[in-house]
This record gives sequence, structure tokens and C-alpha cells, in this order.
Amino acid sequence: MMQIMSNGIYKSPINRAIVNKSKERISVVTLCNPNSSLSIALAKELVNKSGSPPLYKTVTLDEYFKCFWNSIPKVPLMDNLKF
Repeated sequence: MMQIMSNGIYKSPINRAIVNKSKERISVVTLCNPNSSLSIALAKELVNKSGSPPLYKTVTLDEYFKCFWNSIPKVPLMDNLKF
């Protein structure tokens, strides 16, 4: 989502766990449940004023997650959201 809002400036890393046999792993889960009709769009405050066109479509949260679940492992998610 940050990639859409920042026009590609900020990218989400692929999450991978590294197992350490000598230490236990602790995970913290945080949840939020915004309205599924919430729009995810370019945040003009995060992008320079060079006039670069948006790289990604404005999508609802529902559209984003549908694309997320349908893109694995065929095509990278963000490629599906580009113009």
C-alpha cells in the first residue's frame, strides 16, 4: 500500500523469517480493520513536485486485497496495480 501512496518511492519488502536454533522466535500480530471501500491512492505530500505521473491506479482496499490474493505466485502484486 505504501508503494501506491508513495508512487513507488517506498517498497514493501518480502517477509521472510530466519530461524535461529538457539533463540526462541517471538511474533507480534497487529490488526486493524478499515472500511473495505477505503481508497488507496497517491499521497501527493509524499511525492516530489516534479510532475511525475502516478504509477499505480487508485484502488479500494477490497480491490487491493482481491488482487493480492489472486496474484500469488503468478504475477507480482504491484505489477497488477500499475497503469
